Amino acid sequence: MATVDDDLDAALTALGSRLRRLPRRRGLTLADLPTETGISESTLSRLESGGRRPNLELLLPLAGAHGMPLEELIGAPQTGDPASTCGRSSATV
Repeated sequence: MATVDDDLDAALTALGSRLRRLPRRRGLTLADLPTETGISESTLSRLESGGRRPNLELLLPLAGAHGMPLEELIGAPQTGDPASTCGRSSATV
């Protein structure tokens, strides 16, 4: 049975691969991204290789630079709109 740590490791590995592919799709190199993100080339390289764990301070500028929502950048599963379900019960009033 997979543990939370196993799932996290798999997600981070997939994120690193995704971070390597995205700039290439736009014709960019790793050296181009610091200007767009404010993140050093060294940090970007470590994110891609799994040598550094991402946090929101790193992921948000990366998502913005690639023109995609954070959920898409990290490969999060699709969910319903929380505003449409938050705080509502299934009971009829």
